Amino acid sequence: MRGRVVRWGVYVASAIVLYYTLAAIAFTSFLVGNNPRWRGMNRGPSDYGLTAETVAFASTDGVPLRGWWIPAPARGLGTVVIAHGVDHTRQVMLSRAGFLVRAGYSVLAVDLRGHGESGGDVVSTGVAEARDVIAAARFARARHPDGPIAALGVSYGAVAVLFAAAESGELSALVLDGAFPTGGTVYRRILSHYVHDPTSPRWLRAACAAALAPGMTWVLSLAYGLRTGLNLGSDLGSAVSVAPRVSIPVLMISGGDDWMVPLADAERLRAALTNAHTSLVIIPNGEHDTTYKTAPDIYETAVLSFLKRAP
Repeated sequence: MRGRVVRWGVYVASAIVLYYTLAAIAFTSFLVGNNPRWRGMNRGPSDYGLTAETVAFASTDGVPLRGWWIPAPARGLGTVVIAHGVDHTRQVMLSRAGFLVRAGYSVLAVDLRGHGESGGDVVSTGVAEARDVIAAARFARARHPDGPIAALGVSYGAVAVLFAAAESGELSALVLDGAFPTGGTVYRRILSHYVHDPTSPRWLRAACAAALAPGMTWVLSLAYGLRTGLNLGSDLGSAVSVAPRVSIPVLMISGGDDWMVPLADAERLRAALTNAHTSLVIIPNGEHDTTYKTAPDIYETAVLSFLKRAP
């Protein structure tokens, strides 16, 4: 009897180890390797009435980056580096670039690593991408030696912008659209959404439920670190842990109907930004990554007013 119990214990332990291993491989494969779906572009600045120069420069760790330099035709109020969300390219930021340029700001729209025309075959939850934002700010400074340099990021691009500000003094103000407090938080939000979504296929609901197993984020972080050499920590990248190091003005934008980063998560990040120059604008009916499209007038007014007040 004792031998049978031991054998079954070994079987169960082996099954658990196998499951966590397969889950870790699946997750890290999503972040490691070239993803053609993140590469294609079918729009350009001219489609938005903008005149731009395609530029190339290297991230701080050598990853080749490409972007559009879109100079303001007049006024020269400063420069805004804009960073897209995961699964997108710099083209999705062109509508935002348009209102910034018309207001007198030059814009550098960059493809973050692993996306669009930039190099790299490893992406993260904004931690590694902070290097791209810092490099973009330095490139912008070389183009415009005078004037402030702000940054506007969406989703994981917003987290990258926040990490960049915590690590470097290149930026003077931040606009964080849909920034999440930790990678682990958004990981669990996404999985829970599909688990409780009655329109999702049963196999997807079951897979997502299994991926919420205890300790999964720690296992995923370990596997990711072994494959990439980058330590995301057990929270898969924690914006709230670096937020207290950000002393420049911050404008947070949150969608009122954002299930991926709900208002409670936005408030958690806001509370971690301990400087006195932090504000939060909520876009009614806005979802994740749709805040600008949902209410462009509110969005533009909030951003331009904030940039005008910022140093």
